[in-house]
Amino acid sequence: MKNLDHIPNRIAVKNNEYKKKQIKLHCSNKLVSVPIEKIVRLEGDCNYTVVHTQTQKYISARTLKHYEGILDDTFFIRVHKSHLVNILYAKGLDIQANNSAVAFDGGKNIEISRRKVKAVIKKFSFYNK
Repeated sequence: MKNLDHIPNRIAVKNNEYKKKQIKLHCSNKLVSVPIEKIVRLEGDCNYTVVHTQTQKYISARTLKHYEGILDDTFFIRVHKSHLVNILYAKGLDIQANNSAVAFDGGKNIEISRRKVKAVIKKFSFYNK
């Protein structure tokens, strides 16, 4: 597994702007504001998206594609048809011939689609330099 503990300085510069932004989630007939910096990953389930933060989960009545268009592709990458991850929270990449995954704290691994493996490796390699 490739370790991703080092965050380069070029991310830190953009990270200051990133910390100030929030996203409004449509949850249970109300709007909930969540700071983008707290979002670890998003998981799509048909026309719903489960937004995982550091401490909570929110179920939103919007598609994953909707959030993919809103969130900055500098920090978020679509690794699978049903997963969008924040690369700042990734602890490592487990790249194998048939089964690749992004590792997070707590032992949670998110599978990487075969078609997206090269793009994910390229993105993580760019930030790991």
